Amino acid sequence: MAAQAEAPSAPERPLLTLRVSRDSGRTYEPEKRFYSRDCEPSLLNGVMQPCECPRCVGKP
Repeated sequence: MAAQAEAPSAPERPLLTLRVSRDSGRTYEPEKRFYSRDCEPSLLNGVMQPCECPRCVGKP
């Protein structure tokens, strides 16, 4: 019997790709990609966790 060749796995596509600018678009940070394996289960269900940035932490 001939051995079956495994099909090459397709590269996983990112769920989200971000490039952040902190100076109104003059410069950008390196691209950051988020994959399903990196996300918390709650993110995969479409439920976002509350923001924990310094600006939002003090809001009720």
